[in-house]
Amino acid sequence: MCWQLERRIRVPNILAGIFQKLRERRLARAAKFLDALKIRYHTFRILLANNEYSLDIMRSLDQSLRSGSKDLPEVAEELLSVTYELVDGINRLSDGRHQKLFETHHRLAGAIRKELDAVMAVQFNAPACIFLDDLSADLRGEVGGKAAALALLRKAGFPVPDGFAVTSASCEAILSANGLDLFIRQRAQRLEAGYNRGADFEADAEEIRLRILDAVLPEGFEEDLRGAYERLAGPQGAAISVRSSALVEDRPEHSFAGQFKSVLNVISFDGLKDAIREVVASNYSPRSISYRLHAGLSLLRHDMAVLCQRMAPAQSAGIVFTIDPAAPESGRMLISAVPGLGLPAVSGSAPADIHRPLREPIDTGPLDDRAQIAQKTHRTVARAEGGVEELELSENERNLPALSEDRVRSLVRLSRRVESLIGKPQDIEWAISEEGGIFILQSRGIQLPLKSRQAVEAARGEVLLAGGVCASPGRCVGRVKVVHSTRDFEAWRKLPREPGILVLAQSMPDAAGVVPDFEGVVVDLGNPADHLACVAREYSRPMLTGAGKATQTLRDGQWVILDADTGMVLKAPEQVWSAAARLDNAPGVAPPSTGTPGAKPGAPSRPRTARLRRLIEPLNLTDAYGPTFSIQECRSLHDLIRYTHEMAVLAMFQTGDDIVESAEILIRRLDGAVPLHFLIIDLGGGISPGSKTFKVRIEDILSVPMLALWRGVLTPGLRWSLPPPTPGVSGLLSRSILDAGGARPVGQQNYALITRDYLNLNARVDYHFAMVDAVCGMNSRENHIRFRFKGGGATAVQRERRALFISEVLEANDFFVDQHADLVTATILETPQSETEDRLVMLGRLLGFSRLLDAAMRDDTAHRKVAQAFMDGDWALNSLDREFVRT
Repeated sequence: MCWQLERRIRVPNILAGIFQKLRERRLARAAKFLDALKIRYHTFRILLANNEYSLDIMRSLDQSLRSGSKDLPEVAEELLSVTYELVDGINRLSDGRHQKLFETHHRLAGAIRKELDAVMAVQFNAPACIFLDDLSADLRGEVGGKAAALALLRKAGFPVPDGFAVTSASCEAILSANGLDLFIRQRAQRLEAGYNRGADFEADAEEIRLRILDAVLPEGFEEDLRGAYERLAGPQGAAISVRSSALVEDRPEHSFAGQFKSVLNVISFDGLKDAIREVVASNYSPRSISYRLHAGLSLLRHDMAVLCQRMAPAQSAGIVFTIDPAAPESGRMLISAVPGLGLPAVSGSAPADIHRPLREPIDTGPLDDRAQIAQKTHRTVARAEGGVEELELSENERNLPALSEDRVRSLVRLSRRVESLIGKPQDIEWAISEEGGIFILQSRGIQLPLKSRQAVEAARGEVLLAGGVCASPGRCVGRVKVVHSTRDFEAWRKLPREPGILVLAQSMPDAAGVVPDFEGVVVDLGNPADHLACVAREYSRPMLTGAGKATQTLRDGQWVILDADTGMVLKAPEQVWSAAARLDNAPGVAPPSTGTPGAKPGAPSRPRTARLRRLIEPLNLTDAYGPTFSIQECRSLHDLIRYTHEMAVLAMFQTGDDIVESAEILIRRLDGAVPLHFLIIDLGGGISPGSKTFKVRIEDILSVPMLALWRGVLTPGLRWSLPPPTPGVSGLLSRSILDAGGARPVGQQNYALITRDYLNLNARVDYHFAMVDAVCGMNSRENHIRFRFKGGGATAVQRERRALFISEVLEANDFFVDQHADLVTATILETPQSETEDRLVMLGRLLGFSRLLDAAMRDDTAHRKVAQAFMDGDWALNSLDREFVRT
């Protein structure tokens, strides 16, 4: 009896021990899995932080390349180091599925270091000659206001002849290489002290001029100048004009108008060298020195830059003042015109026709009698052997107007567009060819008295939007195109080409592929270091980021001026711009360039610097959903950064249903008042430490994004317990119950990985699949929501209609949406925490509202009606009862 009793006691103890050991093994296995999952999550967060940091470094590197900073090697090495961490991170996150990225990074790093060594070996200085097409707004201090203004107009599509600027540093190098800087300093000190104001004054100035004319150009500079000349003149040896673009010219406080030398019709490289010496020397002429002394400017500032352009074939030429400076409130312009080249009109040395046309209306009606046609005696023309000469006019030609009425109207139209782009009244030097083509040779602000401020404000335009941060400098004009989805991009591409301003709710990398098609970019959210900002700088497109409510303030099709430098969007005069695309010289149709084939605007002139940039900056991976988004297409560090970021989010989406099996008893269950249940794994800080039971109450959840989503799920009035709004569900069920080939088969659990500020949710709601990946914390630059939705139980057409409804709702909530058939992918980036929470609440409502809704999508208008009901807060679809027949 004793042994039987002992046996009965021992067996349960053995079984209990076995079960205890099994439980301990399960706990150990689950703990090990949870540790691996936490490592995976923290790897993901480190990768996000490195992605953000790498874009910041790219911005710093761009600034170093532009400024010629000596810290370029250190910045480049830091970028290589961080991008290597990205490659390592994505391989850790994906169990080594992206090993080829190591090869890509190694190849890029080797090529970058090679080009960097070559750049630094030639003392990495700013280029001596910068073409107008390459001249960005931040280089104004190197090339002067005249060249900077013409570069702005040329990039906007205005008819500005091609050309390049010789930088002020290069002009100063001519003086220092010949010891003239010390000589000029000695003479300048005497002049500034008040000595030699008599006959010796002009003698000193003449001696400075003669010494500069005899100066030898530095060897490196002469080599760069020859390359620029051969590129500009082309095989046919086009004639070139050489003019000043001093850093002190055309400023509000002093214009230096007429103080410096211009040399026209230069037809050889030797002639170009002589012309540059003459322009530099004119900075020290008696007239220029006197002007500086009276203006209180130092004579020791060697601030001359030189502008070299192709000569415009001028049948007539002159000047337009967009507001008559003698009568600013009259609503008229002032135009002077002479036959031939415009030198007599600029210098005032010969009679000129005077026109005072109305600023508007500009297209209709005869011109009034406010034209004064002068009796002209000579025409200035280019000589075949170089230089210019004056030819006497015949008796029949002397009283003929230099401009026809049609050409006056064309000048008025073009001048108004220049004025509205620059934002202030302009003094424009122009030329018109025999065929009627207008060329802009100079544009500078008009000095108007204080009492004329009203006229100045009228020229500037109404401010539509103020604020934001300049991500890429410059000004541009175009028609607003608000984009919410890839469908909007496709629609834009089908429209006739016209200047456009891309307006986005968020700074989406997927917009990078269309940035070259637009004149500028405005973004509600984002920052100057994000992907799209890097692309805007690469293409020299003005971009304003963090603009707030641009998508709500600006209207599709509205003509606007984007001034990224001041953080403003202004109203452009529609009557001035609406017909621009129909005019021969319409902005938006870029003038022919003689530059490097395939070169992008904004690319630096030095070939080695250009090669270095091509290895770092371009973003070729512009379509995250296309077939070319692959390792093989990573051709720059920017591509590598984008690829690792997208793959990291995808890796978190693909965590897999093995979580349910592997985590076992560490999984918690969240039940609510709706038939939607989640298995939850807390990766740290997502659940209150005091909660120990398997079932978790919502009060125990600490995860900010999970709580926000759940608030939406629990919205009163959602149709969680109602059948689908359709006559019957048998067909729906019979098709869907077999949906085992979907993303997650019927019957599998919903699960969510959470932390205090992170949510990764995979859910099967009835017969469709939804995924949410969100970071919602204090750092808005890390915050994001990625949402995917696919499937359903009705026909393919009905599922696609439901996808259209979801897309419409998401677009209205500022998501960027890509929709193909019944698959919807949506993203919102870099939103503040409160706004991210609001979007998650909306997504929670959408999960409940959209269940079984594909069965109700019986015509092509249903998705719009249902979307409107959702946005109106009609969660139970009461407003559509008469359209949906219920069981």
